[in-house]
Amino acid sequence: SPGTYQKNPAAGKKYKVTLAGPNKSVEQAKEVINNIIMYYHDPITHPDQVHEELDVAGWQLSFIIGSKGSELRHIQNNYKVRMYIPRETSVNKKVVIVGDQYGVERAKAYVDKLLWNAEDVGRGRGRQDQAEDVWGEEEEEEWMKDYMYRRNK
Repeated sequence: SPGTYQKNPAAGKKYKVTLAGPNKSVEQAKEVINNIIMYYHDPITHPDQVHEELDVAGWQLSFIIGSKGSELRHIQNNYKVRMYIPRETSVNKKVVIVGDQYGVERAKAYVDKLLWNAEDVGRGRGRQDQAEDVWGEEEEEEWMKDYMYRRNK
């Protein structure tokens, strides 16, 4: 019935919304709603707000979110932006940063650096960039013998 809503709707469930008014206004309202669903803001409802979308692989999300959300909070508080991480029910499957132009640019640069570091820091053994033994096997000199540990093979 009109005027009622469900507090915790089922995820993925669609609801019919009726817009009434002149055709031009209805089309404009549809556009605003779709922008808010896709980008979490619209120039009409949020003047001076811009957004930036980032393609982030699933394995990289933990670097943006951080331990218990600490990195995400740090980004949002430092740069005065809102960051939206995609979920299964999200229409937009990209990470979206929303805020004023300056904050969004700085937050995007920070996230890009985070992601670059995440890719650059390979983990564990078998990495391609492991340290090399540039000296190779050294020849054993007489004076070294007292200091060498011999393992039985």
